[in-house]
Amino acid sequence: MNQAESATENGGQDQAGGFPEPPVSGWLPAQRRELILNMLLRENVVRVSDLARMMRTTDITIRRDLNILSKAGLVRRVRGGALAVKSLDSQDQSACSFATSSSYNADVALTGLSGSSNKAEAASINVVTGRDASNRTGQRNGDGRLSRKKISKDEASGSTSNPTMGEAAGQDRATVVQAGRIGVALPEPSFIWPSVTETIRRMAAEPYGLQVISGETSYETYPEVDILDDLAADPQIRGMIVAPSVDPAIGPATWQWLTKCRLPITLLERHPPRWLPVFFDSVHTDHPAGVRRGLLHFRQHGHHRVGLALGHTPTAADIELGWRLMMAEGDGLEQTFLLKDKQPYAAEDVEQIVTTILETHTTAVLVHPDYLSIALVQALERRGLHIPCDLSMITIDGYTKRLTVLRSSAQDLAAAALRLQVRRMRNPDQRIEHVRIEPTLIDRGSVADLDEEHERSF
Repeated sequence: MNQAESATENGGQDQAGGFPEPPVSGWLPAQRRELILNMLLRENVVRVSDLARMMRTTDITIRRDLNILSKAGLVRRVRGGALAVKSLDSQDQSACSFATSSSYNADVALTGLSGSSNKAEAASINVVTGRDASNRTGQRNGDGRLSRKKISKDEASGSTSNPTMGEAAGQDRATVVQAGRIGVALPEPSFIWPSVTETIRRMAAEPYGLQVISGETSYETYPEVDILDDLAADPQIRGMIVAPSVDPAIGPATWQWLTKCRLPITLLERHPPRWLPVFFDSVHTDHPAGVRRGLLHFRQHGHHRVGLALGHTPTAADIELGWRLMMAEGDGLEQTFLLKDKQPYAAEDVEQIVTTILETHTTAVLVHPDYLSIALVQALERRGLHIPCDLSMITIDGYTKRLTVLRSSAQDLAAAALRLQVRRMRNPDQRIEHVRIEPTLIDRGSVADLDEEHERSF
């Protein structure tokens, strides 16, 4: 049986298992399509009937969503469902198609699981220390260690029902760390997150002797604090690594929960609200540094007219900041456009980017997120334009296409987050620390050399 045929079969794993309950009013179209794309990162095939059941909507609605995603080049429609678009290998390549590394694993890149060597993905790390950790949690025991407070699940904004280092008075802190567990609450499986969670799990076991319990936090319609409460209810929990939701309907309650939490918390790829009255250790990809690296790569290949296309993601603001800082100095580069909040499955958004590229004679573009780069490549090809002959492209945080990419490795993110977490668990009074990991540029040949004659004729 081939993949297309399997899309119509009823057997096999139930893809609806463990799927979050939809809101009473139903998923918004944008939410449904994001969920479909995320599922295709885990499964090669999705079925209309499964999707309709799990989202509690009609088959017609799902078919419409799949048709929109297919038109954008993000999925491949088959009878009864859709297939994941994994790589450019499945498409006929023109003579100008770019070369790729022989070590690149498309299946691994799709799911975000580490498939390349650590050397190739190695990132430089900047450490910035902040204010004393005692400002983060407020109330402590007399010995300076974190205290414990129990709450009910109805207290969506309150403290956690967990033990903390305060219960280990008189014991060696390193021993307590090795005897406990840490909670990891990261977004649902998509791109790099599953690999980060599994890497933390592996690293925590050796040499720290810690166990990891995890929860997925994206697209949950019930308050995110319920997930954190469930993790914190474990009697062996000693701390948490968290990437809070950026959904304005969910995030504020999560930040309030974290504010009152008595456990050591490490943030991963998230900035707290500016006026939040507490401070957390954190690990971030240094996207402004990544933008600088990408623009230098363009310039080294002779490009001067460059553009930026952004979707709506938690890191888009950092990328835009880095872009504006670089464009303020220019130094031989000219910004032809900056388009943001574009949806990869919105045909009008993708066509706007393509039209802008052509009208402004842009020769190189930075794109984020990954799905937007996929949709953009497909839209360009429909107009007879190809990467990199007609346009050079770098994708930020990319995994699914063989484009030159700027991204941090799961290994680096996990190692930094775990180090901060264990450090805080062993010594709650340490100064707050922020780690910034500069993305690595992985050159897959999607940036072409541009001579002056080519630039004039574009």
